[in-house]
This record gives sequence, C-alpha cells and structure tokens, in this order.
Amino acid sequence: MPIVRFFSLLGFGISLWLVVMKATGKISSVVGCGAEGGCADVLGSQWSQWFGIPVSAVSTAFYIALFGLTFRTKAPLFSVAGWILLWAAGWFMGLQVFVIEAFCPWCFATHMVGLMTAVAIFWKVGIGRKKVVTGLASFGLIALLALGQTFGPKPETFELTDESDIEEKEEVKAQVSGEGRVIQFRGPNGQVVKTYRLGSVPLLGPPDAPHVLVKYFDYTCKSCREMEGDLLALMTAYPKEVAVIVLPTPLNRACNPYLNPRVDDHANACEFARMSLAVWRTAPESFPKVHKLLFERPLHSVESARKAVGDIIGTDKLEAGLKDPGVEKLLQASIADFRQLSSQRIEMPKLLMKGARTMHGLASSTEKFIELVVKTMGIK
Repeated sequence: MPIVRFFSLLGFGISLWLVVMKATGKISSVVGCGAEGGCADVLGSQWSQWFGIPVSAVSTAFYIALFGLTFRTKAPLFSVAGWILLWAAGWFMGLQVFVIEAFCPWCFATHMVGLMTAVAIFWKVGIGRKKVVTGLASFGLIALLALGQTFGPKPETFELTDESDIEEKEEVKAQVSGEGRVIQFRGPNGQVVKTYRLGSVPLLGPPDAPHVLVKYFDYTCKSCREMEGDLLALMTAYPKEVAVIVLPTPLNRACNPYLNPRVDDHANACEFARMSLAVWRTAPESFPKVHKLLFERPLHSVESARKAVGDIIGTDKLEAGLKDPGVEKLLQASIADFRQLSSQRIEMPKLLMKGARTMHGLASSTEKFIELVVKTMGIK
C-alpha cells in the first residue's frame, strides 16, 4: 500500500509539527481576537485537546500506527482506520466553520490528508456492507472524542498579567477630562497605574457601583461578544455591586497602527467604534441599546449599522456625534492603552480589574469568568 504509506508519513509530519508548536509555546491556549492567524484560535481552543491530551499528539500516534499497519495488511483494521479518518475530518472541519469560526491552514492540511488517506484505503479494500457496519461502529470512537472535548476538563483560555504603568500618552487625557467620579487602579505597591473619570468614558451599570471594571474590546471580535455575555451574567448576579467601563478598541490598522504585522484587520471595526462613542457623547441614555446592537450577529454592514443607530437616536444626532472631536480623542486614548496592554498579550478582549490585573482573552465558561472576577475584585 505505497499510497497509504505516503499519506501516513505526510499526516504524521504535519501532526508532529503541530505538537512541537504547542510544546514550545508558539501556540498557547489563550482564546481571543487579534492572535496571529486562525491557528492560534483553533489550536488554543478547548477543541484542541481531549482530557488534557493534544489531539495533534493523538493524530501523530495514529498516523505512525497506520504506517506500521501497511506492512501487515489486515483489511478489517484498515477499514476501521479509514472510517476514523473520515469521521474525524468531518468533526474537526465542522468545528472550525461553525463553532470556532476560525481557519487554521495546518489543521486543514491535516484533515485533507486524512480524507485522502481514507479514500486511498477504501480504494484498496473496498466498501462492502460489512465495512459500512464497521464505519458506524467507528463513529462511536469519534463520538467519544467529541463528548470528552465538550464535557471534559478544559484548558485555561485566558492569561492574567499585572500592569505597572499604562498611563503615559497624552491621548489618555480624554479619559479623565470633564466631571464625574474618579476611578483609579493601583498596582501591588499602591502606585496609581490607570485613572478614569466616569463622566468621560462609556459606562454600563450604576455609576456608584463599588466595583468597576474596564473592558477593551472590538465589536467585530467574536470573543469580545462572548465576554459581553459573561459580563451581563456578572452584573445580573451583582446588580448594585458592579459597573463596567467599555472602551471600543478596533483591531484595524485604519485607526489602530499598533497591531502586530501578522494580525489580520477586522473590517468595519473603526467605524463601529466611532459610532458607539458618538452615541455615548450625544445620547448617552441610548448607549446600552446601541452597544448591544453593534454586537449583533450576523454583523451589520457599516451602512446598515448607521441606519439602525440613526433610527435609535436620530440621523442628525448621529452625524453630529461623528463630527465631535471628542469621539476621536476617546478612540485614540483606548488605542494608546491597547499599545501598552498588548506588550504582554495581544489577544482581545482585555479586562482591567482590581490591583491592575488584566485578563487577556476569554474564560472557558461564564461560571469560570464570574468566579475569577469575584475573587479578584473582592466582591462580597
């Protein structure tokens, strides 16, 4: 079976490369937008492992075993291997398209090799009635894999860092101008790391809340949208205790020049951020509704978003807000913060908490998120 032998070695090589990438830390488990390509999102997700074992390691072992099997041809075993490769390719490709919503070329190559190997096996051993029964039985193995990935232990999908000083740029004055309650974040030695004035920045929740968090995010970012649900659950559980400063920070070079060169631009991100801030400046009572609207999926086009926002606050008011110089100042302040916050982790969203602890990425579950925030913020 020379052709099966060839594909087995090819699949083994790609899978081993992914194992090395994971082992050397080039691919982490931090899940968020702005990582360097889709491979980080796919190979860093909960779907990249099974009870702590990287699926790329399982794939590596599978292909080397299949290679060895080509020297001792046993049709039933080859049929089982072919069906496993077929089901696995369908499962993991489906995850990329419908669940993770990210594309990893290396993963795609692995699954294509799997499909070609399966075709080569079935071409050699045929597909009879008994082999179809074998295929249905083999599906149980992939179902076991899927159940383990869904309900088994999940990796930490975020990282925490301690900030020392992120308030250096002239632009950040826009976050403390005007009137309103002053919120300060202090480092471990008591030094002031970051200051905001609630009258100057968009806020969700009660202005007198004893615990205030700051979220840097992009409306076009899937992980940022998911954290929005986590924050809503937190604020529902502690309605008088928690408020969140929300600072749109686009992952698009049209307004944010500080993206890593290998990070893809997020279309419409700058326009959505400006619309959001324009509403905050001109019609703050409508901001929560517009904030929710801009996160809607499927994503609005710029034109449909402007129309929807104009229907809420009035087209004239929206146009006036977009011309407000304060909108651009607030946007550039968030981008200046992003530059410094991203020096340790580039992933979005970013959540600034008590003690200047910053969460980069997305928690594996809402329960995990609430547990982390409650502990870090000291919420009673």
